[in-house]
Amino acid sequence: MEDDGNSLIVREPSLPTFREPIRVLAPKDYFLGPVFAATPQKRPRQVMVGDREYVIGGFHPMGGNDHAPALDVRHARVIFSLLSFRSDYDDTCLVRFSFNELCGRYAKSNGGSYARAIQNLVRDLTNAFIRITDTKTNVSHEFRLIERMDIEKRPPRRRDSKLALSGQREMWFNGCTLSPEFAGLLSNFKDLMELNLDVFNSITSPLAQAIFLFLPSRAYHHHTENDPFEITLTNLLQQVSAPVPSLKWLRRKLFVQNSRSILKQLDGIETLSGILRIKLADTADGSDCKLQAWMEKNTRKPKAALANLKLVTAYLASGRTREQLEHSLANIRPLSDYEIDLLSLAKVEYGKNRRFFEQAKALLKEVRFITLLAEAKGDEQEGRKARKNPTARLIYRIMQAISTPPHPLRQMGNTCLDN
Repeated sequence: MEDDGNSLIVREPSLPTFREPIRVLAPKDYFLGPVFAATPQKRPRQVMVGDREYVIGGFHPMGGNDHAPALDVRHARVIFSLLSFRSDYDDTCLVRFSFNELCGRYAKSNGGSYARAIQNLVRDLTNAFIRITDTKTNVSHEFRLIERMDIEKRPPRRRDSKLALSGQREMWFNGCTLSPEFAGLLSNFKDLMELNLDVFNSITSPLAQAIFLFLPSRAYHHHTENDPFEITLTNLLQQVSAPVPSLKWLRRKLFVQNSRSILKQLDGIETLSGILRIKLADTADGSDCKLQAWMEKNTRKPKAALANLKLVTAYLASGRTREQLEHSLANIRPLSDYEIDLLSLAKVEYGKNRRFFEQAKALLKEVRFITLLAEAKGDEQEGRKARKNPTARLIYRIMQAISTPPHPLRQMGNTCLDN
């Protein structure tokens, strides 16, 4: 672990058989409502998320909407794959990647059919607009997600290829430029949520992908197996703009058919909030099936490479056991809006150190972690200068707290030594 004076540079242990999951930050609304359709659309869709109404493609601000592309979950998958090349909370609009890298993130393949399909989806994203209307003020903002693609056309590398003889040239992607409006949304970390791209891409059904994006947020709040979130299949299919079979048994078949059914793809899948569980049941009047969803605590052991080595060393040096370490790291959760607000008021660099703070919260437990953040905020507001900077001071205090042996009489509000 190194401190460059502004942010923590984490040197994590590397294991040859393990690749750290690819995680993406995207607007929170994409995970709170069915923003992206399960099937290709020919017309605009209107979706309400809180006090905001989304119109997803299919229109142009200047009119002439007949050929304006509408967006669906395939485009969402491209956007998530593209954003995975962006640094957390980067304040620039430029994202660097090659087309082969984009294909690898999207489909783990750059074969001809995949490449052509992804190229078409990227083209849609450069031409499609999104409209967000604040229903309280009735003010709308219309913007594209991708402003432009950085493309070069070069002579073919193989002079004996058919492409060289035809006079055509190879197309090279160097990255893209996000629209200023979309980049602005991504710079406000309080309105972002994290997606495990590997988990999302493991789902093969577009219908299951569209459901997965927003179902965990519905299942998470106060829902258990005995009190699950419930929605009829008719309403669920309508919400994600998928065709609704007219008969009950056909709607049920849609979710249970095939060895990799939608039910099997979604039940037991890992989310940032826990393990998603779903099952089907009949409605009270028997006219339809309903999907029941709830969240189970994630008891799977974390991968060692996910934990910051310095944190692990300090935790074990305090006398705590490896079993306690694994139990704590199995309960890593994103920081709450309140915790992020404390970091902001304390002038602490959050974006580059997000993973460190999430792991520290899991090891220290929420009450102790919030106490340290509140102390950091108090120092900043009362003008107590740090030796280096507020970020380094808070990190030092966290490391001191983790390395201190637990004591039943220890006061939770004790302040660690300043850095």
